[in-house]
Amino acid sequence: MNINKILSRYHKYLGNKEKYYYKYAVAEAKQMGVKVGEGCRFFSTNFSSEPYLITIGNNVTITVGVRFITHDGGMWTVRKARPEYEYANIVGKIVIGDNVFVGMDSLLLPGISIGDNSIVAAGSVVTKSFPSNSVIGGNPARLITDLDTYIDRNKNLYVNTLNLSEDKKNEYIKKEVHNIPFRKK
Repeated sequence: MNINKILSRYHKYLGNKEKYYYKYAVAEAKQMGVKVGEGCRFFSTNFSSEPYLITIGNNVTITVGVRFITHDGGMWTVRKARPEYEYANIVGKIVIGDNVFVGMDSLLLPGISIGDNSIVAAGSVVTKSFPSNSVIGGNPARLITDLDTYIDRNKNLYVNTLNLSEDKKNEYIKKEVHNIPFRKK
């Protein structure tokens, strides 16, 4: 029986399936050796072969498909090309600050840090470090804007639905779909 079926069965006992997934994934990461702060949410994440090199702050969301790579696999080629590096490796820590969102299918490479209050866009390949209050994205990831500009730029897109039940949220969105604005050009 796969893990999703098992977790689904617990749903009726726990009342909130999402919170159970978060707790399970965070507990699993901690068991592997990842240093994890409080209030984090993880969804199906890959923590590499050296999870003890990963530190994640408080209130961090790591979404589906995010991969943490703490070593450089290119060393396989280097070792064969240069005998003096026969036993060499490149490894690096990954440090995520507090209140960070990492979007789907992002790749975090060794030796990087992402500062507090930052957003990593889906599909990003993070090859270098970024300061706090950064919104980054791309391959390789680059600074798109700062957090304050991102907040101001997207104000017209905010829809207050977090206080609604799932049914009420869906009802509201279906009713108001024609009023939801497009992103500005």
